Amino acid sequence: MAHAKEVGSTRVTVTLMAGPCSDAKQAAQLPSNTAVDILEHRGGWMRISGKGKTGWAKLYQVRTGTGPEAQKSGESLAILRNIGQTGRSGSQSIVATTGIRGLSAEDLKTAKPNPRAVDAMNAYRANDNTARQYALSAGLKEKNVPFLSRGKD
Repeated sequence: MAHAKEVGSTRVTVTLMAGPCSDAKQAAQLPSNTAVDILEHRGGWMRISGKGKTGWAKLYQVRTGTGPEAQKSGESLAILRNIGQTGRSGSQSIVATTGIRGLSAEDLKTAKPNPRAVDAMNAYRANDNTARQYALSAGLKEKNVPFLSRGKD
C-alpha cells in the first residue's frame, strides 16, 4: 500500500544538518519558501529534501502541506504529531523545545517579563484540597505510595 508523500516548504533560510542535532556537521542551505519533500521525522527535527539538497532541519523551520492554509500557518500537523516527543538539540541529549512550542528566535529576543500574567495564571492554580476533590469526583482513589530510596551514587 502506497503512502502519500509529505511535502512542505521552508519558513526561513534553513541550514541543513547532517544529523538531527544542532552540533551535527552542516550539510547544505535552502532559501526560505523552498518546496521540500519531508522524508522523516525525529523528535524536533525533519529530514527534508529540496533543490537537490537533503539534510535535517528544525521542525519549526518547515511548514507542512501546500496551498494558502500552509503558507499562513505557523503550526502544522507535524508539530501536533511531535508535540509529545523530545527534540534533541545536540549529541549531548540537551532537550530543545523552543521551536516545538511555537516560539521563534525573534520571540525570544523580544520577550519581556509580565508579572501580571503570572499572577493571573496563579489564580488558576489548584491547592491540595481542590486537586484532591477533583480527583475524587473523577473516580480516582487516594493511595499512599512510599518514596523511592536513593541509590548509592
